[in-house]
Amino acid sequence: MLIEDICNRSGGQYTSKSYNDDKGSRDAGKISHILRIKYSGFALPISIDERRMPGPWRNHFNVKLVALLMFASIAALGVRAAEPANRLVISRLQSIESAIESAGLSTAPVPVVVRGIVIANHRQVVIEDQTGATEIKPLTPEELALGDEVEVSGKVALAPQPEIQQAKVRRLWGGSMPLPLAVTPDEAANGENELHLVQTMAELVDVVPAGMTSVRLNLRGGQQSFYAVLPGDSPGGELDTKSMQTGATLRLTGVLMISYGQPADQGNAFSLVLRTPDDIKLVEPPSWWTPAHKLLLGVIGVILLLLGISIYYRVKHARYRAVAEERAGIARDIHDTLAQGFAGITLQLEAAQQMIGRDAERAGELLNEALQLIRHSRDESHLSIDILRSLSHTDRLDVLIRHCVLQKVAVTGTAIELETEGSPVPLSFDLVNNLFRITQEALANAIRHAGAHKIKVRLNYKKREVRLEVEDDGKGFILDQAPGPEHGHFGLTGIRERCANIGAQLELRSSAGGTLLGVRVGV
Repeated sequence: MLIEDICNRSGGQYTSKSYNDDKGSRDAGKISHILRIKYSGFALPISIDERRMPGPWRNHFNVKLVALLMFASIAALGVRAAEPANRLVISRLQSIESAIESAGLSTAPVPVVVRGIVIANHRQVVIEDQTGATEIKPLTPEELALGDEVEVSGKVALAPQPEIQQAKVRRLWGGSMPLPLAVTPDEAANGENELHLVQTMAELVDVVPAGMTSVRLNLRGGQQSFYAVLPGDSPGGELDTKSMQTGATLRLTGVLMISYGQPADQGNAFSLVLRTPDDIKLVEPPSWWTPAHKLLLGVIGVILLLLGISIYYRVKHARYRAVAEERAGIARDIHDTLAQGFAGITLQLEAAQQMIGRDAERAGELLNEALQLIRHSRDESHLSIDILRSLSHTDRLDVLIRHCVLQKVAVTGTAIELETEGSPVPLSFDLVNNLFRITQEALANAIRHAGAHKIKVRLNYKKREVRLEVEDDGKGFILDQAPGPEHGHFGLTGIRERCANIGAQLELRSSAGGTLLGVRVGV
């Protein structure tokens, strides 16, 4: 069948006849064969008679072999019919590159016979061999699969890209797709690999519709801007949405099409015709550092900066306010102690001055009261200084009270016990100052006036309040008959005023067995 196929394809007529030899011949009873190959360009047909062949060649296989050798010799000579005009030309098999070169040397389409592998078969058919690639335009629609090896006869022309017109396509056998040619976008733009199956990498710029159903991918790689088109009715699955994100790096496989008349430096100097969605592979997802994300980060940075500035000034303002409150507390403390003490001293001295000439005894009493006020003011000033010095190192109330207890024990020898419960919490200057002074005043009263031998100081820190208790075993007193400022005693009055200043609740119980003073204040 090989000789018959070659003959028919090249425009010849092939016949084969088998018959029994004559009974009278030496080969009687054997089957002989006559092969005839006839071309309209020859005056006589080519005939091979097995009966006229030498003995060793006299079989059907060798007859065909001889015919094949003769036919190959005729085809190699490129015999053409001189006249008439309708005589056929016997075209020899050649490479695609050779066919394209022959078309470039002729002003008319040149008959060719080429073989190649189908690399595109959807809307246009493109074949490729090891030397080049060309588009073919079959006379009749052909069912060709990617990877099929075919033989094509027709007329090759450059219009402007290579194409074989009026093509007769004969499928030889199925095969595998050739490996795509790896090129860079800059290499693809030079046009040397036109119509080849190529593979390149590029960054996706955007995706837009192309026609009714097709998709166009605008791409950027190297110094080139180009596009790839995927027909909407192409076989295969759906596009991967992850691959379609702007900025993604893609690997694309397709047929390279050159855009003639388009300068390479103006973009879209070439395009790729994709065959299936599988021709698009994601190499690297888009970078997170897109212009939109950079703008978002800039806005967030500005907001955080403004927030930080606001927090800084709030903290600074809070510190200024704390300092101002502390100064106001010191000023109020000085006013409540020293200023009022000096005012009382002034009144006592003025009264004594007026009574010296009229009542010396009364003037002496006034001078004694003035001396008591001076001593009290001196003690208060020392106390304020001690508190300020202590607060410069620590603002913990339990530490200040412990120092005060140790001081009282060392001076008076009285047994004083301090109990602290809970975790210490930060307190303002006003709370520390007033609670510490209340503790000092309670201890002084228990030692000086109640004659106590044992004193208990309990300090209880809670989550939302602080409770202070001072309990002694002294002789006690009657609450309604306790001496006040008019008798030169300012202790209880000062304690009540300090509780009122900080919004604390005061509890005072006294009996013959001792006195309990309790203060509870919120924090």
